[in-house]
Amino acid sequence: MPEIRKGIQLCNNVTELTAIAPLNPGGAERLRMIFDLRKRAEQAGDSSPIEQIESIHYARWVILDGGTRLLFTSNFDGDLEGYLAEFAERDEGPLNMIFGNCIGWPGARPVGPFIQYVRDHMVPAEYYYSAYPRHTVKEVKRALYWKGRTEHAIARLLPELADTVEAISECCKQYSQLQQPLGARMITPKSLDDARGKIHAFLTELALPTPEDFDKH
Repeated sequence: MPEIRKGIQLCNNVTELTAIAPLNPGGAERLRMIFDLRKRAEQAGDSSPIEQIESIHYARWVILDGGTRLLFTSNFDGDLEGYLAEFAERDEGPLNMIFGNCIGWPGARPVGPFIQYVRDHMVPAEYYYSAYPRHTVKEVKRALYWKGRTEHAIARLLPELADTVEAISECCKQYSQLQQPLGARMITPKSLDDARGKIHAFLTELALPTPEDFDKH
């Protein structure tokens, strides 16, 4: 079960943050313009400024109550203070652009008043679930990188390996003189057939995984 600390729920490595702040008059309209421009830029291929913060699993802004309040919610690695400090130190401009529309916003720097402002407007979650409670964003990205590279290697090499094994097996069946040197290495037509079967089964498992397969490791 998640552990509650200082109004924030932590699930092992991952921390949840939800904050709701009142908006200045006209703030909702300005924010809609800011978010619309941001979405257009990203659709055109621009990267999000949030990508600079390598601890963020996700972040979301929602305008509530007819444009009078702003909700911010995020999942991130580590503790609240470290997360907010990194957010401010990496690039305070986007923070001030967005949260500057909130009543009482002290600015992203210095980080002390910024952290206190967030704490004053935090809403603790009644229940929190994390699909990757023990893994950081960096670990998830590294796993996806390895997955892509491994799939590329498998797609390129394993079919060739299976064909090679099959060709050697056929040669052994046709030419008895090949069986002796291979037999000295404990390689027989049966072991070659078994190897080919294992390669085929492995490729099939990777091509058609199920949720049950994910839970095996």
